[in-house]
Amino acid sequence: MIMKKISNILLVLSAGLTLGCTNLDENVYSGVALKNFFRTEEELVANAGRAYTKLQGYTSEQSLWTLLLQASDECAVPACGGAWYSNGRYEEVQTNVIPPSNKLILKGWNWIFNGIAACNEIIYETELSEIEFDGKDKILSEIEVLRDFYYYEAISNWGNVPFTIDYTETGYPKQKSRKEVFDYLVQNINDNIDNLDEEPSSDNYGRITKAAAYTILAKLYLNADSWFGTPEYSDAAAACKKIIDAGYYGIEDNYETNFDVDNEKSTENIFCIVYDHVYTDGYDNAFYLNILTLEAASNATFNISAAPWSGFICQPDFFQSYSAADKRRSESWLYGEQYDIDGNDLSFEYEPVFDEAKYYNSNGGRGTYDGARCWKWHYQTDGALTSYDVSMDNDFPVFRYADVVLMYVEALVRQGKTSEAVQLDDFQKIRTRAGLEPYTAAELTLDELYTERGRELAWEGWRHEDMIRFGKYLQEYWAHPSRIADDFRTLFPIPTSVLNANPNLTQNTGY
Repeated sequence: MIMKKISNILLVLSAGLTLGCTNLDENVYSGVALKNFFRTEEELVANAGRAYTKLQGYTSEQSLWTLLLQASDECAVPACGGAWYSNGRYEEVQTNVIPPSNKLILKGWNWIFNGIAACNEIIYETELSEIEFDGKDKILSEIEVLRDFYYYEAISNWGNVPFTIDYTETGYPKQKSRKEVFDYLVQNINDNIDNLDEEPSSDNYGRITKAAAYTILAKLYLNADSWFGTPEYSDAAAACKKIIDAGYYGIEDNYETNFDVDNEKSTENIFCIVYDHVYTDGYDNAFYLNILTLEAASNATFNISAAPWSGFICQPDFFQSYSAADKRRSESWLYGEQYDIDGNDLSFEYEPVFDEAKYYNSNGGRGTYDGARCWKWHYQTDGALTSYDVSMDNDFPVFRYADVVLMYVEALVRQGKTSEAVQLDDFQKIRTRAGLEPYTAAELTLDELYTERGRELAWEGWRHEDMIRFGKYLQEYWAHPSRIADDFRTLFPIPTSVLNANPNLTQNTGY
């Protein structure tokens, strides 16, 4: 874990270097021109770290990741004893009747556009520096493609969005169509990709590399048909194949390796958000899944002293998508009788299946132990998770090689190449390591692939987009009435406060 902690130190120091001085009377650097302030690659990397620290808020209780979980069929936050109702904001997302005033929508939006703003500023500062050295172009390309990632999330979830890549631009950003931004992202990634590192290393861990850039391209191309009615599956397959053929990544023998406390060692990591219980502490920039999902009684299982909030659960129908033979079920979810760290029976069990009618009770219809709880990112048992050090040490894989393999398979299946897809060794290994037989061509329908993506990538942030691409999002499922008549709901509404602040924005149709 030493390298991961060094990366964390770099990120924290970078934030302090550029943001720590808030005293307006301070004039130590008043005579230093900005263009001369960054003199070395190390200083520019440290400054660029601010864009990466913005990522760390992704997994907080109210941010983009948690919004996407709740807007899918993989997670629910039913009220329990009056807790978690929160004026109905979770139910609004879960049932897909979301007003523009919903707080979770605003938090998700802010995470994206705060990241974009940081990237714009860093690119401006780096370009302004007159110091030239090997590596400067790579830094610029990294941050440009990181900005592309943020914009990709914006168009995926909101469609037409305000767009600017100029830090010096004054006034309100103009709204561009999803297609305009899509075309820009594809071009900009292709323009920058050759400057990025190809081989993963401890030096570029948690940073944008060629594989990360190709993953963004693959996701853009894979969704083009759903977004615009323009199939670009061959391009999606080609982007995935670039990563596969490079040979730097592989499917781990054990699923759990990708989510262990020291998961920076995983060969599936393409792009991770780095967390550490010392350096990424605080509820705004930490990863505290245990607090979001566990009941207090489960602290005895993991030697945790931080008080959990007992909110996020696995939706019952999603849990039932796993077969009993699927190892990923027990490796991702806590269910059934529970035991303490020494193996003693705790005299309670998590009931993974319960009546969806309880969801709609604002006074708290869910029973205390209703719902399987997530422990896919396995909790450390060293006593480090306290009320003061809330962040887990597990890193969060935004892009994982297994996802690339599954996207490649999907792109092939959608082109009628299912027989070729089922022969892929890495695809077969995803199944066999889960204790399951590889698919035959007859078995691998799009519906089955959709379900398999859910099981493999549960709670990794891709289910909401998958549901839309596979035509499932507006259908009826647990606690979610049919919204087929309201196809505008495949986009989130632009938050009210954002809409009111920028006269150039038009609300998404239907809201």
